[in-house]
Amino acid sequence: MNVKYTETKLSSDLDSIINLVSSSFSSTPDSSLDEWLSFSEMKKMINQGKGVCIKAHDSNGNLVGMIYAQQESPINNREGTEKWVIIVIAIHPDLKGKGIGFGLLNKIEVYAKKKGVKKMFVFTNKGDDKVINFYKKNKYENAGLIKDYQYGNNNSAVFLLKYL
Repeated sequence: MNVKYTETKLSSDLDSIINLVSSSFSSTPDSSLDEWLSFSEMKKMINQGKGVCIKAHDSNGNLVGMIYAQQESPINNREGTEKWVIIVIAIHPDLKGKGIGFGLLNKIEVYAKKKGVKKMFVFTNKGDDKVINFYKKNKYENAGLIKDYQYGNNNSAVFLLKYL
């Protein structure tokens, strides 16, 4: 599949990105986006240079994927700027498994490395083996588990880490 990857400031793309993320997560335990994702916070971090959103378009110009990452901490010294966290990656449901996620992950890692980022983190729900295996296949390693991290009891988070 021929895909073009570009950075976005979200101002003109926000509605299409919200629709893509909503459809990508519609059949997952994380379908209530308001519980874990703030598009206004995403926009603020991008405008401050502390986050980046990269989108993927097919050859017809249709939005088929996006990824967003930001500084892991609002601290502005090395502690904050050398560690970033991937907040969300979304692929059009009909196009999962076509390499779009790999391309988005690669692009955001290249971007982050140019900004001096040394470590990229991501976390997901324990038991979400498809997501965990995707990151492990892309050289992320297990960085631990935090019990009851999200949404109260019995929803632990698995953290994965990659040194850039």
